[in-house]
Amino acid sequence: MTLKGFRRCVARADIDGMMDPDIAAFERMAARHWQGTERAQLGDWLLRAAGGFTGRANSALPLGDPGIPVERAIDEVEAWYTQRGLVPLITLAMWPGAAPGPLETRLIRRGWRLRSGPAMVMTARTALIAGHRQDPSLTIACEPDAEWLALYRFDGRQLPPAALAVLLSAPSQLFASLRRDGHTVATGRLSLAGGWAAITAIEVDPAWRRAGLGTAVTAGLAAQAAARGVQDIFLQVEEDNTAARALYLRCGFKQRHRYHYRLPPASK
Repeated sequence: MTLKGFRRCVARADIDGMMDPDIAAFERMAARHWQGTERAQLGDWLLRAAGGFTGRANSALPLGDPGIPVERAIDEVEAWYTQRGLVPLITLAMWPGAAPGPLETRLIRRGWRLRSGPAMVMTARTALIAGHRQDPSLTIACEPDAEWLALYRFDGRQLPPAALAVLLSAPSQLFASLRRDGHTVATGRLSLAGGWAAITAIEVDPAWRRAGLGTAVTAGLAAQAAARGVQDIFLQVEEDNTAARALYLRCGFKQRHRYHYRLPPASK
């Protein structure tokens, strides 16, 4: 083999090892459930932006070959997000316990650091989740109303302007609300895309926690998915959110893989 051919093989191995193919296929599907208001392709990499509302809608998803040398692709990611006034983020997804792959190794060498702790992707059969006790007062709508939006929080704050567009970004979505004493006290969102259902935006008023409302919303949304013939459901939850993880484990979700973000050393 010539030196040129050897270098081509090494570069190809780096690209093939960036993300496990099964995870890449799943993440490609999952990206349709929660999309940025602006999207661009860098080869097989997906760039997403939405004014900084959530990491999922404001990070690069490296799903394969960027079409250019990887070091240059990282530079392009930095430039794309910087031009939009956003912190450059790259999503890195892997199986539990896996060592950093070639792309993350490159990022570490360049000083890219972890933004926060990892998140877990959890999956289940829709019928299993729908089998939990449901609340007959749960209401379902095609769009979130003012009370739904007022209860849902982003990093503990009210939603930014881009939030509604992201919440409505899937090919199809439904919004669940539970009311007590005339007020919305629990919310959730169901999205449908790529043959899967996804649950996001589960929120319970602090005054009504530990009353089973999170489980009721989760079960009710799963029932909506089952009624539409969708057999599999997933969600994403931060690993350090022990209360939410415990709820989903009780419901029957199991961990599939995990992901985290890295950002350049100069970013805040």
